Amino acid sequence: MGCDDPIGGLVEGKCIVKGSRKWLAVSLSFSVVSILALLLLTITPGQLRSLIQIHPAFLAAALIVQLCSWLVWGARIKVMSEALGGEVPFKKSVEIVLSNEFAASITPGHVGGEITRVQLLRSCNLSVGDASAVVLGERMLDALFLGIAAPIGFVLFTKYVESGAGLMALFGGAALVFGILFFILLYVIIKPRKLKSLVKRARWLFVKVKGADKADQSIQKFLREIDVFHNSTKLYLKDERKALAKGFLFTTVFWLLQFSIASLILVGLGSPPWILASFSAQTVLMMIATIPLTPGNSGIAELSTATIYSTFVSTSVLGIFILGWRIVTYYLNIVVGGLVSIRILRGSAVVEGAVDGVTSKH
Repeated sequence: MGCDDPIGGLVEGKCIVKGSRKWLAVSLSFSVVSILALLLLTITPGQLRSLIQIHPAFLAAALIVQLCSWLVWGARIKVMSEALGGEVPFKKSVEIVLSNEFAASITPGHVGGEITRVQLLRSCNLSVGDASAVVLGERMLDALFLGIAAPIGFVLFTKYVESGAGLMALFGGAALVFGILFFILLYVIIKPRKLKSLVKRARWLFVKVKGADKADQSIQKFLREIDVFHNSTKLYLKDERKALAKGFLFTTVFWLLQFSIASLILVGLGSPPWILASFSAQTVLMMIATIPLTPGNSGIAELSTATIYSTFVSTSVLGIFILGWRIVTYYLNIVVGGLVSIRILRGSAVVEGAVDGVTSKH
C-alpha cells in the first residue's frame, strides 16, 4: 500500500511520517504567513514592544483555561464511551483528546481528529461502529450547541457592533455551510440504508484498495459496522439519555471555556474584554472552522478572526491579539498533542495514519 492510499493509511498506518510532516509544514506555513501579514499591517515599529507586553497573569490564565477545556472534553469522551460499554480511564480519554488535537490541527476541516478518536477508542473495548457513534455523537452535540448559540450571538453582535455588508456575507456564508454539514450528518444517522447503498455502489474503490478477492469481505464488514453505529445512536436516544445530557453539559462548558480565551488575551493586552461581542464572534468562527479549506483551518482562522474582531478591537493590538490567541488555541495543541501522540502511539502510527488518510484526498 502506498502513501496515497487513504483506506490503507487508516488501517495499516504505513508511510505516515512523510504525510504528517508535509501537512504539518503546510498548516504552520499558512498560519505563520497570515499572522506576519496581520502584524505588518496593524502595528508600527514603535508598537513592537507590545509583543512582549501581554500581562503574564492573563496569558497564564488563558493557558490554564485551555488545559481545563481538554479535561472537560476528556470527561465527555469518557461518559459517552462508557454508555456504549467502553472502558475508558479518564487519563486515557484526555490522551485521546490531545492526540485528536494534533491530527485535527493539520488536516482540512479538522477531519483527522475525528478519525484519530475512532481509532483510539477501538482500543477501549469499542467496535468501529460504537466508536464512530461516540465521535459523531460529539459532533452532533457541538452542532446543537453552536446551532443554539450562533443565532443568539448573531443578534447580540449586530446589536452592539456595526457590521458591514462584507461581514454580514461572512456570517451568512458560514451559517449556510454549517447548516448543510449538519443536515448531512443528521441524514447519515437517521438513514443508514442510504449509507449502506452508497457503500455498495463504491465497490470499485474497495476493489482498487483491497483487491477483488477481499473487496466483498471488506464491504460486508463495513455494512455491519454501519448497523452497529446506527444501533448505538438509537441507544443514546432511547436508553442512555442521561449520558447524552451529561455530554451536552460538558459540551457547553467546553465551548464557554474556549470562547473565554480570546477575552483573557485581550485584557492581557490592555484592551476591554468585549465578552459578548467576542463570544458572539467565535460562534461564527467555529462554523467557519468546519469548512475543509486548509489544514487545521490555518490562514482562514487568522484572516476570519481579523475581519470580525477588527470591528471592535483596536487595530494597534489586533495582530498581536490574534498571535496570542493562536498560540494558546492552535500552536499549543500541536506541541502538546504531538508529544502525547508520539508517546502513546509509538509503533502504531494511528494519528499519523489518520492524517495521511485524510490529507491524501486533498
